[in-house]
Amino acid sequence: MASKNISVRLDIYNKLAKLKQKDESFSEVIERLLNEGLKGSTSRLMKYFGVWADFPEDIIQKAEEFRKSMNKNIDERVKEGLNDLSRY
Repeated sequence: MASKNISVRLDIYNKLAKLKQKDESFSEVIERLLNEGLKGSTSRLMKYFGVWADFPEDIIQKAEEFRKSMNKNIDERVKEGLNDLSRY
């Protein structure tokens, strides 16, 4: 297969080297990363499905309570902001 040489900054080379798997060429690393990027955010998110499965229930419950409190805080701040804007 034909090839082309390209220049990359040293910091980019180091990042690629860290991502490179044992029997993978740099071309294969770049191809893999491009393919993953082209698949869109859905495929990138899929690897996180089920990560909470092994978490203890109390941690999951605390995370859910935190999320709810954050949503409530955001809702209240939005309502306050809208009330402030309605004065104008």
